Amino acid sequence: MSQKPNRESLIRVAEMFRVFSEPTRLAILQLLKDQPYSVNDLVEQLETSQANVSKQLKTLYEADLLFREQRGNQVFYSIKEKMVYDLCELVCDKLNRSARASAEVFYQI
Repeated sequence: MSQKPNRESLIRVAEMFRVFSEPTRLAILQLLKDQPYSVNDLVEQLETSQANVSKQLKTLYEADLLFREQRGNQVFYSIKEKMVYDLCELVCDKLNRSARASAEVFYQI
């Protein structure tokens, strides 16, 4: 028999999933997978405002998902743990499998 879920733990998990619920944050995590980026580089890559990128970086940083490093007058961000990106990849793989299954059903009709 499974243990009853701990409410406090479930709340923390739900808060973490909330962090992943914004597309710009997911795009930032995808970019940071391979290398650190400065705020300016992220703005350029994402083609969005600096205010938006900074807001999303703040949320990711406060969730303890990113490192922040000052280099001269620029701030660079990187992912703290590869597991963060792996989680995003796992969800994307699930969505891709579901989409393929839906397409197969559609074409059989």
